Amino acid sequence: MEKFKTKIKAVYDNQGKTFDRFTVVFDDIADYENHYTCLGMSFNPTSPQGIGQHSSCKMGRHMGKRIKFDQLPEECQIAVKSMYIIG
Repeated sequence: MEKFKTKIKAVYDNQGKTFDRFTVVFDDIADYENHYTCLGMSFNPTSPQGIGQHSSCKMGRHMGKRIKFDQLPEECQIAVKSMYIIG
């Protein structure tokens, strides 16, 4: 699988309001409605009982609390790093 080079624009934690609790927003070019590529994840995104799904999102308070990448659970960090070259 080819990795994509990108930068992280923001990381959100909705503190358990939904199963895909964590969202990583990537610093690609936003579309005309200001939506960015993102990855929504549960605590265990690579598990059959978890979720890790790409989508597009509009950043804002509705996404939850902004956190730092290193505050994500280790499984989430691994999922992002396995798909992307960050930097």
